[in-house]
Amino acid sequence: MNDVRGGGFVKRRKWYGLMFVLPGLLGVGLFYLIPFLLSFYYTFTQGVSEVKFVGFDNFTDLLQNPAFKLAAKNTLIFMAIGVPLLTLAALFLSLLMSGKLYSFPRWAMLSPIIVPVASALMGWSAIFGEGGIANTIIGFFGGGHVDFFGEANGMATFILIFLIKNLGYMIVIFTSSISALSREYREVFLLDSKSEIKYAFKVVIPLISPIIFFAVILGVINSFQIFREIYGLYGDYPPNTLYMLQHFMNNNFFKLNYQRLSTAAFIIVLSLSVLISVFLKYQNKSFEK
Repeated sequence: MNDVRGGGFVKRRKWYGLMFVLPGLLGVGLFYLIPFLLSFYYTFTQGVSEVKFVGFDNFTDLLQNPAFKLAAKNTLIFMAIGVPLLTLAALFLSLLMSGKLYSFPRWAMLSPIIVPVASALMGWSAIFGEGGIANTIIGFFGGGHVDFFGEANGMATFILIFLIKNLGYMIVIFTSSISALSREYREVFLLDSKSEIKYAFKVVIPLISPIIFFAVILGVINSFQIFREIYGLYGDYPPNTLYMLQHFMNNNFFKLNYQRLSTAAFIIVLSLSVLISVFLKYQNKSFEK
């Protein structure tokens, strides 16, 4: 009798859990899954009033489009430089301050990502603008004027902005995970070796590797958000070195070219899915070892 009652109780709990999850599932299906499937349909069609199936012609046209090539190249360069620098810098600083997380105000580290884009742009313009602080300091030491927001230096400037904006919250993530490790690991390791560097590389980093993988994926996703700062400063058509995938997609949206827009969105989603899958597969292999 107890088993029967227990089984019924478990079934009721499953239904209760489903009732709590159902609103979220409906929202995801209505606002994400259904639109994605509709946009996936557009990738194989042409026309608006008279829709015709064109197979993979949209993909061929997109991959031959110079604007898309430029946007994809700039976005990949930004991620390939910005995300590793962000991860390594945050990990290095976290290892230095792992025991001092709660003595440092975390709101100060999180504040750069909370500041509205418009307000942040005013600050960055005051620092890197033509008459900004950076050029004033360079001129004081006899240097020439540097166009930080120009085509030649724009990518480096926005990578720096990306690092400053995202470094704080990533330090909080890493430092929290390092501080959560048992002190016994450190005490036992230091019995054989007095090297803090070896302890970091042989014990700390392998133990927090899932957090590092998560941070890398989060950094890749957040790297797309730099578009807001670039768009706020330059508008629809920035310098060639700062023309990102979001510019390409926005411009095609305004031109009502839904087929090209949907095709670009599908390629981005597919690329990110492959990237995350590779990270997860590598992570699982590292755990098996």
